[in-house]
Amino acid sequence: MFIIPSYRYNNPMGCITACLQLILILILANPANTQQTIRTTIMVTATPTSPHPPSYTSPEVFKDTILSSSNTYRKEHNASDLVWNETLTRYAKDWAEGCRWKHSHGAYGENLAFGYQNASAAVFAWGDERRMYDFKKPTGFSEETGHFTQLVWRTTTDVGCAAIDCGYGNGTDDNEKRGGTGSYTRAQGWYVVCEYSPPGNVMGASRAAGGENGLFRVNVQPASTYSGPYPTDSGSPPASTNGASGADRMIVTCGSIWGWVGVLILMVMG
Repeated sequence: MFIIPSYRYNNPMGCITACLQLILILILANPANTQQTIRTTIMVTATPTSPHPPSYTSPEVFKDTILSSSNTYRKEHNASDLVWNETLTRYAKDWAEGCRWKHSHGAYGENLAFGYQNASAAVFAWGDERRMYDFKKPTGFSEETGHFTQLVWRTTTDVGCAAIDCGYGNGTDDNEKRGGTGSYTRAQGWYVVCEYSPPGNVMGASRAAGGENGLFRVNVQPASTYSGPYPTDSGSPPASTNGASGADRMIVTCGSIWGWVGVLILMVMG
């Protein structure tokens, strides 16, 4: 960031000189190839030479990082630990390799993220959405908290994830030059895709299961190990992040198998 001091001049020539100096400073401080790098506050600024941390490059470290980070949040919200699932991992990898910044809309729950410096940072960005979730009056799925609710969904038992280096575009690239099309944006940097089974964010359950948002009340729980805050206004500002993320939801009918499976599992779990 450049801070330009202000001056007061008492004659016209002085003003002209000051203006010329100001224009020169602005030109030097903003070269043409960086004019459009700041497009949104949630995009990360990175270069092709950014380091490649082991949590992305090592499959075992990546797996351990995802499980450790995810299960930390789940423990804090009365959910059992997730186990790694290779079928979900292969599905996540197949989707991530296309670098498409959009949901696959498959049979699983799905969280997406790109631009984070390591795998744990991506998971923390999802989990940090709990600051905006209203535990006292759940309103179901929202884009602001959907990653968090999937992350800690109690009846979800398995997870499989993949991380793909999608490369970077500079500030003057448009989506087409980065390899995207008019129908989707191309992910930048490390692209993380996580698949969950059974899926969370289930809406439209039967009346017996609590109605439209009933499954959120039983699957996304506050816990004594989480010290808050618990906002009552779901429109509270989100935490600042250095990347972008996306969550998916599953809408079911009253007779959906996932809605009833969720209820049965919770009854068994007590």
